[in-house]
Amino acid sequence: MTDPDLPKLFEDPVFDDRAADPAQPWTTTYRRVAHLGARTGSAWPLLAGGPADRQRLRDLLELTAMADPAAFHVLFLHQCMATGAALDFGADPEDVAALASGRAVGAALMTEVGTGNSSAAVRTEAVYDPVAREFVLTTPDAAAAKYPPNVGMPGLPRLAVVGARLLVSGVDRGTCLFLVPLHDGDGASGVTVTPRPRTSLLPLDYAAVRFDGVRVPYRRWLADGASVSASGEFHDPLGDPRLRTARSVGWARFAWGAVTAGLAAAARAAVAIALPHAGRRNTVDRWGVGAAALTRPNQQRLLFGAAARALAATEFARGLTDTAWRTAPGGGRGAGLPPRTMGRLALAKAAVDGLADEAVARCRAACGAAGFFSENRLVDYQALTAAFHAAGGDNQLILLDAAWRMATGDDYTPPPAGAPAAAGASGAAAAAEPDWPLLLAARERALYARLTSALAAAAADGRDPSAAWHERTGLAEEFAYAHQARVTVEAVAARWRRPGPSGGEGEQAVLPDLFRLLAVEAVLPHADWYAARGLLSGAAAEALDADLTAACRRLLPHAESVTGLMEVPAAVVRGPLGGRDYVRDLTS
Repeated sequence: MTDPDLPKLFEDPVFDDRAADPAQPWTTTYRRVAHLGARTGSAWPLLAGGPADRQRLRDLLELTAMADPAAFHVLFLHQCMATGAALDFGADPEDVAALASGRAVGAALMTEVGTGNSSAAVRTEAVYDPVAREFVLTTPDAAAAKYPPNVGMPGLPRLAVVGARLLVSGVDRGTCLFLVPLHDGDGASGVTVTPRPRTSLLPLDYAAVRFDGVRVPYRRWLADGASVSASGEFHDPLGDPRLRTARSVGWARFAWGAVTAGLAAAARAAVAIALPHAGRRNTVDRWGVGAAALTRPNQQRLLFGAAARALAATEFARGLTDTAWRTAPGGGRGAGLPPRTMGRLALAKAAVDGLADEAVARCRAACGAAGFFSENRLVDYQALTAAFHAAGGDNQLILLDAAWRMATGDDYTPPPAGAPAAAGASGAAAAAEPDWPLLLAARERALYARLTSALAAAAADGRDPSAAWHERTGLAEEFAYAHQARVTVEAVAARWRRPGPSGGEGEQAVLPDLFRLLAVEAVLPHADWYAARGLLSGAAAEALDADLTAACRRLLPHAESVTGLMEVPAAVVRGPLGGRDYVRDLTS
């Protein structure tokens, strides 16, 4: 962390879970967000500042995800989604200042209950009134209600970014964004906020929102360079409603920059809790032999594998924040990011969520029944990773979209051929470690060839392209996962693969084996595939499981160093499992 004072913010009594209202825990969540905002806020958003400000914002989001995933959820929507849209699409400075000061809590209302995660298909309408020079916001039917934003708490001033179809002179101009106050203490006129029942995981004030003739001033249209003249003439520099819709939907990138940071941080916090706990927890095996849990190979594979995933997720997240949070100079006339970059960011979001979710799940499994209870944090971290399977873009749809772009577009080149001779075949090769990225690339290339050949054959037969694609989504998803696995291993190879000093402490002593765990676990499920194609000898394929055990055995003396790599301040993570005497803390 660049600012050593940030972790101290989480020592405040407001973060004591015993003070939370069990019926409406989100009241405590919003107090925590207000506490953080009061001590880190400024006259202008951190998102709009220079590298130091953005680093501070990322650090704050990471720490909040570790301390309280629900508070992180509110904070990133406010600081990144609402504020990002306001900055990038040209909001009135007064509204930007209201968000920066915390006078209003930002919210994001795009998806609708009848169209799931399809933000490009919103049906909420914003009809331009040339006489009043306002926009009239209307929900045409129940299926177009915004669902499920966390805006149900009454009396809390909210400034929401709302996606709606802009109609000027009866012509659909594409999806645009508008700033709409939802609560002014008594409720905004024409806005119906229907709170939904309390949910068990990531509990917040979720609601369904409908608009009935809500008047939005012209200045609260996030016009992004578009305009309607006094005579009613519409102008959009993008020139096409489809491009305008894509630009508005591209607002999701502000979430990706924040969410990846928070998910990776939650995964690191889970490891920082579970790994030391396994070193303290006593176990007895079927022969009555007692030992610390971490001395058991199954626990080592769970937890060191979780550590490798958490660190890989962090590498991804910290590498994309600056790109995802980029705003147009001055705001309001941006073209957004190129489609290729947006696709890369979306795929990184899915990758980070998958890595973080698996890391947290392993930590929960290692902790047994204790991993189920919120007081030990792990299940709350799992709630966050599970929520973002769909939130911020559905991971499966992101993978399928990536597969489609790679199979049919011109912005992807499959990994080059030329995998090494079968590792473990004979002589020097028998002692050599496989080239893991090349092995993963070989499988990705083979799946790409299968998918493109199948689509080409369907096209040659005159098959309907839509039907041909949907019949092969299983293969497409498998290809996308293979691509993701290869990119993940490549992303960490340069820094992790360097051999460390024998027996040394710190990251150089552990990163090579953490890399090995990540790579072997990516290859192991498909060992037979590699062996059948001569890319691994039969002996090498069979030895992969033993390789994992050996890597874990080498990491065991360095467990404390692995925990240190998680960068989790003790002041931020609370709960019995994180303490030295968990028996006392769980029973007193």
